[in-house]
Amino acid sequence: MVKSRAIVKVFRQPLAGTGRRRRTTRPPSRNLPAAKPTTSGSPHGLRLCAIDIGTNSLHMVIVEVTAGLTFRTLSSQKELTQLGRDALVKHVLTRSAMNHTVTVLGRYLRVAQSFECDQVLAFATSAVRESVNGGDFIQLVKEQLGLDVRIISSQEEARLIYLAVRQAINFDLGTALVVDIGGGSAEFIFAQYEKPLMLESRKLGASRLTQAFLSADPPAKSQIKRLRKHIHKILSPLVKRIKALQPRQYVGTSGTMENIASMCAALHGQQAARGRVAGVITREDFDLIYRRVTRMSMRQREFIPGLDPARAFQIVAGCVLVEYLFDQFKINRIEISDRAMREGMIIDYMQTHWPKVRLSVEIMDPRRRNVVELGRRCNFDEAHARHVAKLAVSIFDQLERVHRLDRRYRELLEYAAMLHDVGWHIGHSGHHKHSWYLIKNGDLAGFSPQEIDIMAVTARYHRRSMPKKSHEPYMALTPDERDVVENLAAILRIAEALDRGHYQCVDHVQCSADRRSVHFTIRHRSDPELELWAARQKADMLEKLSGRKAVFSAREIRQPIGRSHTAPAA
Repeated sequence: MVKSRAIVKVFRQPLAGTGRRRRTTRPPSRNLPAAKPTTSGSPHGLRLCAIDIGTNSLHMVIVEVTAGLTFRTLSSQKELTQLGRDALVKHVLTRSAMNHTVTVLGRYLRVAQSFECDQVLAFATSAVRESVNGGDFIQLVKEQLGLDVRIISSQEEARLIYLAVRQAINFDLGTALVVDIGGGSAEFIFAQYEKPLMLESRKLGASRLTQAFLSADPPAKSQIKRLRKHIHKILSPLVKRIKALQPRQYVGTSGTMENIASMCAALHGQQAARGRVAGVITREDFDLIYRRVTRMSMRQREFIPGLDPARAFQIVAGCVLVEYLFDQFKINRIEISDRAMREGMIIDYMQTHWPKVRLSVEIMDPRRRNVVELGRRCNFDEAHARHVAKLAVSIFDQLERVHRLDRRYRELLEYAAMLHDVGWHIGHSGHHKHSWYLIKNGDLAGFSPQEIDIMAVTARYHRRSMPKKSHEPYMALTPDERDVVENLAAILRIAEALDRGHYQCVDHVQCSADRRSVHFTIRHRSDPELELWAARQKADMLEKLSGRKAVFSAREIRQPIGRSHTAPAA
């Protein structure tokens, strides 16, 4: 048996011209990247976080894509931030409201991080959309949290609500009118299960109407009367169109509708489950609630069973709008869906990122999944990439006492090998440099910047020249990171050469080392001459690092007697 002392120096010979002395023992660690272990945490499907930045509240839902290509909810939170309480009339977000909202967003992001979410979606609606300093809020969130918030149009908001409700409610009667009463706007969606036929939004949110019409506490009858007239003026043309379409079902969603349903349930002694009630609002129950809330002060409304005290300020306006709908459409019930825009954001993401969603079921490890996704985005030769990765980690494992790298770098070598050829997506000429660029800028979630640098630079040296002082990406690494890259790239160059023809004719490789040589015995099923020639050419980096000769030999894997892949005669 070869003593370990004889082979510890194999990959520690410095490159020519680097000016570093040959090391005979493992160097002390100097600022090595905090790589995750090869098996980190529990494997899980694609996890998505959706945050709805509304006029009154922040809603967050975290889901995981399941094997059935649907999703299950892992966490759901909401908090009344009242970002737009004074903005819908004055069109200016207050500094205190913005700061409070940013604080809550920061807490939500920490929750998303704890769930290892692959993607965080954050959409803002009417309060931010209509405020003159809405851009300041978006910039504040970006600067303090690094979160990109997208301001969506009212029609897009309605479309996302439709996607969510369609999944939660069975449109068994054929057509439905879906009404979402938010803080700044109300959305009206006439839909079939297959598609929405009408997406409309009106500035009739409960908070907006309260600010504009209900200044007295309790509200004066004259104020409620003016509010009704305003609602009729805005909605009467739309109601006429909807009646002509003859909806068969009426569905309500959002916090206002849910709170009204919860108050109706409380009339019968039923408890609302965390404010997310899926049920109905009957006309009989609603009339009792309506008479009660319109006569109470805000302080009294805070104690109504089933009503979130934070919504006591605006519930009257919401009830006036719901009463108008009951009267105009001559209906006796409204079904309630607890799905809203945030779930619509999830569904929309799944529909527009379908390859990634399907991949999440195929590959449960998030880091590996992100690597394969990048490769597929770049149309890589997946069979070749996987085979080179298999050979690379096999060489890494067999020469572990030689290179003496921590096993956490095994994973980075495997992923660099998976992505070494993605540069072909840009062009063949200099594709190793293109691979470095695509890995570096490929949005590989779940990896630290140092890990991405190591993978990118390792892939860059899978062909052509070895590292030089004139190569900026290489020199940008720390000395210890350069040592890691040199050793990983030396392995990758040989592994890539052993599938030179992209036909996987080399089944596996056996490695050993002595004082003067590193031996590679390849086991093959078909002619390996091209691979042997390429491996001898690509062993240059290993030989200069180790000061030893790379020796290659081949042995055929013979088919067992009695077995044949030849089809039997007819």
